[in-house]
Amino acid sequence: MGERDARRDYPDPSPPSRGRGQGEGALRCGGHAHESSRLGEQDMRPIVGMITIGQSPRSDVVPDMVEILGPGVEIRERGALDGLSPREIAALAPAPDDDLLVTRLADGSSVFVAKRHMVARVQALIDELETFGVTMTALLCTGAFPRFRSRRPFVEPQEVLLGLLRGLSWEGRLGILTPSLRHVPQTEARWRSVGFDPVVVPLSPYQEEDPAALHGACIALREGQAGLVVMDCIGFRRKTRDTLQRELGVPVLVANLLVARVVAELCGL
Repeated sequence: MGERDARRDYPDPSPPSRGRGQGEGALRCGGHAHESSRLGEQDMRPIVGMITIGQSPRSDVVPDMVEILGPGVEIRERGALDGLSPREIAALAPAPDDDLLVTRLADGSSVFVAKRHMVARVQALIDELETFGVTMTALLCTGAFPRFRSRRPFVEPQEVLLGLLRGLSWEGRLGILTPSLRHVPQTEARWRSVGFDPVVVPLSPYQEEDPAALHGACIALREGQAGLVVMDCIGFRRKTRDTLQRELGVPVLVANLLVARVVAELCGL
């Protein structure tokens, strides 16, 4: 894994179907959540680690999250692909039977990787950030992962989404935007396995500027009778949420903003 320090300072922001069962694991806390750190003793601002499975900084989504968190939080970003060459990244590509993930590289391009290659890399970054002294860490990926080891609070977007949906009722089906056509079978299977009847529609979060693609997704969700929509990739943006909500007339959840609101609550903001 690359050793590049991907930290970034962001500017202060401007002035009914129902799931079944209990959600678990959205917030992972170890037994030493209040252990003081060398930096925490000097600066009382919460330090939030953010881990992408791609390359940091995530200048596409983190600024929107910072608008929610405000200037009182310090952000430290790390990426599972930081410092890797194109050849090294290509070696992490999914095989035909792999669970696949799509993520963003530092140059703005997107890449598919196998989830099995990411687990150990994410764990190493959790360990690194906790050694650095973060208050908590948030994963910037909505994929379903095995349980990670953490001593500080650790926020997993997939579990946050699942817990929220299990507490809601709405008329119609659950609409899911998944980031590519290749994702559709595994995304549908994942949501069915936790008790939902999803209508899964592909839309790349890295091609949201394409009006035709966005219009096509709206048509598919409407024809599938979606009564609530989840944008099931951390790369989807607020502006796309606003367009979908306006066109469909139903609630639309964008994962990165939801994670930011959870982190803000944990920070007491």
